[in-house]
Amino acid sequence: MTQKLNLLLASLLLLLLTATAAPAQDVKVIKFEDLKALRKNPADTLYVVNFWATWCKPCIKELPYFEAANQKYKNQPVKVILVSMDAVEDVDTRVRAFMQKRGLKSEVVLLDEVDGNSWIDKLEPKWSGAIPATMVFNNKRGRYEFREAEMTEAELMALIEKHK
Repeated sequence: MTQKLNLLLASLLLLLLTATAAPAQDVKVIKFEDLKALRKNPADTLYVVNFWATWCKPCIKELPYFEAANQKYKNQPVKVILVSMDAVEDVDTRVRAFMQKRGLKSEVVLLDEVDGNSWIDKLEPKWSGAIPATMVFNNKRGRYEFREAEMTEAELMALIEKHK
């Protein structure tokens, strides 16, 4: 009887733990071609694409501003996408863990391209490759702007308002 009770209690405990654990958000690993296709998307949506990494202090500092924008514009044609520049082998150990710890709700993708010289100029000729960097675009409306710098929340919101 005691063994059955212990088994039942252990099963209930396991069920409770798995039911209350926050699921790790998925991180899609993409290649430059996927990013290029997004950049050419004809939808009437303002894309706010931020390039960041878990090891970049200015990037981490501004991430809450992108989360705030994601929340503020969630019912509008504005889409925030956070492009991690971390190494692909760190997607589970660093990126997902970082996202869960910070409670990120925005879409996060990891760009699996080790040679920035082969694609950065094709995406934005003025970009040196430094992060944080942000591009906003709505191809249907002919809107585009690129910033290679850390932004304040007010600067980010003004950028979105300017182009939405």
